Amino acid sequence: MNKKILVVMSSEAVLPLQDGQTHATGFYLNEFGVPAYRLVQEGYELTIATPRGNRPPLDQVSDAANFFKDEAEYKQIKAFVEQTLSGSILKLSGAAAHLDEYAAVFLPGGHAPMIELMRDPDLRRVLAHFHARALPTALICHAPIALLAAQEGAAAYQDALQNGKTPDAQEFLYSGYQATVFSTPEEKEAESGFDAPMLYYPADALTAAGMTIQNGTKWVSNVVRDRELITGQNPMSDEEFVTVFLTALQEQPTAAHA
Repeated sequence: MNKKILVVMSSEAVLPLQDGQTHATGFYLNEFGVPAYRLVQEGYELTIATPRGNRPPLDQVSDAANFFKDEAEYKQIKAFVEQTLSGSILKLSGAAAHLDEYAAVFLPGGHAPMIELMRDPDLRRVLAHFHARALPTALICHAPIALLAAQEGAAAYQDALQNGKTPDAQEFLYSGYQATVFSTPEEKEAESGFDAPMLYYPADALTAAGMTIQNGTKWVSNVVRDRELITGQNPMSDEEFVTVFLTALQEQPTAAHA
């Protein structure tokens, strides 16, 4: 049984906002650390890849015990993440050249996937590989926005969103899929601490591309699985998310996509 999982994370740390403002971001500590720790505990081997091959930046807001069950878990996961990210980090283009090595792909959240991953051509190759083989594709919180890379003209789609226009998805692989993503009510609460509003909201962007977004109560765990795709709504979804992910990993693919 293949026990290798590709973990794709953003290289970037500065999210553009309205009025030319920006917001410092990165990956969320628990959204990477809690699932990653559990996967390793279950015998899986993680390969970390970013577009530039750099260590993914941490969103400092997430470096807090209140995102964990208790102080002990926070310290345990933080140490695990530090050790994991101190190892080898691949360039995404290199990882995309050897996708048959992996049983699944996992993208942690934080606002960072909204910067470059949703338009990255190498991520498009990654997503298309796992989609075609019906292999687990797991994304939590803001990370489902990166699914938008799986279409023709992903860069133009993001540009339209950022310019306040209605985008037009082209051959989007996940059109018709059900998913969850960090909800607009959650986003509006989060952006109240930003210097300016968001350029667009993830739920709107995925809906416009043809996905059916099933978001639940804000700040409550919510996980949606549709075929190979597993999505979690928010930071509180981390444990339920990895439980569903592990179940999918233990199944045989039911059918490949044409």
